[in-house]
Amino acid sequence: MMKHYNKMKKFIILLMGLCLLFGQQGEYVRKSISSLESIWFKPGSLSGLEFDSKTFEKFIDFYVEVDRFDYNVLPGNLIQDFRREAKSIDSVSADALSKVLESTVTNKIVGILNDPTVIKKRGEALKDESAFQSFAVTKAKSFGLTIDELKTLMNSAYIYLPFISSVTKESDGADYLSITLEGGIIWWQMKTASDGNTSVEQVFSATTTGRSGINPSAKNLNTEELLYNKFVFGSEKWSTTPEQYCQNDAMLAFCKNLGAKTKEIDAFKLSAQIVEADGRKYGFPLGFAEGVHLDDGFHIVEFEEDAEGNEIAVRKGFARVLKTGDNREDRNNYTYAKQLIGRRVSEGSVVMEHPRLGMQVRLNFGLVTGSSIKPEHTSLSPAGISGDVLAEEATIQANGNLLLSYNLAPIIGIRQTFTDMDIGFSVPLADYGETVPSTPAFVFSPYLGLTKKFGGRMYASATLGAGIDVLTIDGTYNYYSTDYDYTLAIMAYGFKAGGEAGMMLTPDLSLTASANFKLGLPPMAGTLTWNDTDYEINNLSAYEDLNMGGFTITIGVSYELGELPINIFGFLDPFKKH
Repeated sequence: MMKHYNKMKKFIILLMGLCLLFGQQGEYVRKSISSLESIWFKPGSLSGLEFDSKTFEKFIDFYVEVDRFDYNVLPGNLIQDFRREAKSIDSVSADALSKVLESTVTNKIVGILNDPTVIKKRGEALKDESAFQSFAVTKAKSFGLTIDELKTLMNSAYIYLPFISSVTKESDGADYLSITLEGGIIWWQMKTASDGNTSVEQVFSATTTGRSGINPSAKNLNTEELLYNKFVFGSEKWSTTPEQYCQNDAMLAFCKNLGAKTKEIDAFKLSAQIVEADGRKYGFPLGFAEGVHLDDGFHIVEFEEDAEGNEIAVRKGFARVLKTGDNREDRNNYTYAKQLIGRRVSEGSVVMEHPRLGMQVRLNFGLVTGSSIKPEHTSLSPAGISGDVLAEEATIQANGNLLLSYNLAPIIGIRQTFTDMDIGFSVPLADYGETVPSTPAFVFSPYLGLTKKFGGRMYASATLGAGIDVLTIDGTYNYYSTDYDYTLAIMAYGFKAGGEAGMMLTPDLSLTASANFKLGLPPMAGTLTWNDTDYEINNLSAYEDLNMGGFTITIGVSYELGELPINIFGFLDPFKKH
């Protein structure tokens, strides 16, 4: 027992000593963190799912245990009581888990840190209070910290626990499977009082969701192999069953969100003093060593006193990284950023990280002109029925687009370059005949695109994209006093090119206006489903002049995401190097 006690004592001394050492060096204070578990969930709560702990730990390592931290492993015997007690809680939540930690791990840590020998060891780092004050006065403000904040950082270590509160698995035969992970992350901090005594307090908790839905029986059109038999993450890939693939997909979204939420904690946000200022271009001593990437955003802050004499951070502007400094060996290799919002500042101001996923969501609405959807394109003749759904040609469509854009800049080294998942939806505007009742015709347009932006707060962009357009019409037709349900679907390839102008209102929100031209090609496939009977449209000659494209004008908004419950382009994250 005494042997285990001494091991734990040495571990805690080392943990706290590291924090003191880094603080005295006068650089960004790296935080020393430890994990209770790579993931905690209540046994039997996973809906019969065989949990892939190895992959989950891989994603936690990548998204949570990032470069700004020094990672330590808690001694196993320190958390045995926690594991045993946590299994007995009725409902998994941050509050319930915190209470278990306080009654188990916290008591052990506090007992060790408050041992007189430990207190003496930690006190040797700074001989007396005057030495601390002298150090703090000269160094604190250079890093955008108050003396109290510096004192807190120098005496801090953190413990975290990712947890899953519920797993929902839904399936519909062989054609649909979805998995939803609900859970979050809890952070505790070891705080040291002026007398050397230590306490452990919960400082942050957050919840998030990861979802995935697939068709387990889907096959690769070229190889006829199952589509979801391999999961790719950067240069790694591993074999999976469709269920494991769906689970890994939800895990990636879940862990990526936890990483972003962790960086939102004030104590974990990267910050540094501006040491070079040239107009709106600023240099500061952060870079690859801390995980900074091209196009990362930073608030510009200055410290002022409030009415009560407390020093507070006041945001003066916002900047985006132009060039990331490779400071892994040379600490004087600075990162440079351009100010986009706010008045110019000078050396001595502080940049403070604005963590985001590196993804934008854009929502646009407008009109498409120059389309051509004629009555004969909506004929029920493939089923042997005489009648057209549309009574006139539709040349205008009411249009909307939902775009999820992933920033490629940290991968390819070219600023403000995005790959887009563009989901378009349009309603042709035309009169419908009375003979064949239907719901409004609908054009669904999933496209993949590439966008390059130019400028700063006011910007312009150019976009190229390719995808498919699917015209769908369904309804119920009364034929000789009998109702028949029908669905007509016509699919064609399309290409589009265009541009966008935008203005940043906040670091996250922008107003946009866009125009593009879509070239709609002749249809490649068509089907009419008549009362559960499918009729393939083999002769597409009557549809050669069908054009679901045209000239589109839209207005909309763009928002920088800090959380997303689904995995989009996550396999690209490990390639970030700029």
